[in-house]
Amino acid sequence: MLVIKEEDIVQCAAVLACQLHRGQVDKAEVDYFTGHLTTVAKMGSTWKEQVVGYLHDASEDTPHSVEEVLNLLDAKLGTPLSDTDRLELADTLYLLNHHLAPDRETYIQRIKSNALATAVKMHDLTHNMDLTRIPNPAKKDYERIERYKQEYAYLSKA
Repeated sequence: MLVIKEEDIVQCAAVLACQLHRGQVDKAEVDYFTGHLTTVAKMGSTWKEQVVGYLHDASEDTPHSVEEVLNLLDAKLGTPLSDTDRLELADTLYLLNHHLAPDRETYIQRIKSNALATAVKMHDLTHNMDLTRIPNPAKKDYERIERYKQEYAYLSKA
């Protein structure tokens, strides 16, 4: 059986995220992969946090389901992830897709039930709360930041 190196999984996730999000920009009008996904991934302290950092918006912001994203990752790797890793990544990516929750509050509550999803969402919120990225923040930006701060505080409580 072929052993996959963790750094190879992270690298393949980065390449896949770059391809899936090509042409997308963030709220600061910066390339989504280099501006947001790479920043969130680099905040990760484990290979799984980094992989999910790159892929956390893939099923939310592209036409691909979580299963399709993981199948594409397997194809990039040239071999399937272990069943255990695939299941953990799938569960986490499902939780991080806000389209799969009935409302924002339920979405954040579900994330808190999963340590990996919580860690990545906190990295995501940290980057999203950085208003220095936005040249001329508007009232809606400040309002969004306040919501993010509340979500971050909720997720950071034990």
